[in-house]
Amino acid sequence: MTRSGARYSKYLIFLALGLSLLLLSAFYPVLNEISGSIKTSAFINARGEYPSFAPKGDIRRFAGETLTYDIDFLFFEKAATAKVHFYEYQGKYFATLSAETKGVVGFFTNYRKHYYKSSFDIIDQGRRVQTHKFERDVVVGKEKERTIHFLDYISRTHHWFLFNGGDLKDRSTDPIPEGVIYDDVLASFYNLRNGVYGDLEKGGTYKIDTVPEKSMKSITAYINTEQEQEQFRISENRAKNNELLLKITVPKDVFKTETGELVFWTSRHYIPLETTIKDYLLLGDLHGKLTSGIPGKLK
Repeated sequence: MTRSGARYSKYLIFLALGLSLLLLSAFYPVLNEISGSIKTSAFINARGEYPSFAPKGDIRRFAGETLTYDIDFLFFEKAATAKVHFYEYQGKYFATLSAETKGVVGFFTNYRKHYYKSSFDIIDQGRRVQTHKFERDVVVGKEKERTIHFLDYISRTHHWFLFNGGDLKDRSTDPIPEGVIYDDVLASFYNLRNGVYGDLEKGGTYKIDTVPEKSMKSITAYINTEQEQEQFRISENRAKNNELLLKITVPKDVFKTETGELVFWTSRHYIPLETTIKDYLLLGDLHGKLTSGIPGKLK
């Protein structure tokens, strides 16, 4: 759509961790083996499971859920942190993703900060979130870039605005095709976990129409078969647990990789625990780990 597309897609990396993913939404082994320091509540245990879990239901049951991640890059541990939060305020529903670099990596990246916010309508008898406003703020040192998307499903129009330092730099208005719902990465994350795109099962493939950008119009999620998962687990020398292995495919230029594929492990309750992006920007692997989780209602 515009030159902001490459920037927007590039920064989906933080959503993939909250995943994303980005997202996206299925990835973990035993948490103690992943992070060794996860803080659990009465409802989310060390395997990323809710006692009252149900695979489908009113999506408002996620209200209150907060997932926090540490991100390692190259030989730097905890180079960044990311937090994904779904909440209700005055009868309306929202999701946010915040991420920032820290320590030595923070110093060399000018302490880059990212903040995403989705404002939702609840549709399909409470089963699905539908974004009517999606905001992205990126702060690098004293520079700030802000992108706002408005999705109007009455007039079926998508309005897009780009600001730099508070000044409007670009804008666009495009039609939303009939029968299509554009799910931003946060909406995708919760809708996928609630079975909106189909039952989550091994061997399943799910295509998600996302907010269109220059290089990105859809995301494809694939849950590996039992045999594929076992082969990958052995190659990674992972302990065998009750989990799912999810592959997300995005345009190759998003993360400057050869395939555009991201691999996630998820608990059987679809809470993201761990992800690795190979050869990110040709500089090395980026690895995210869930470090704490506060449950939503989920009942």
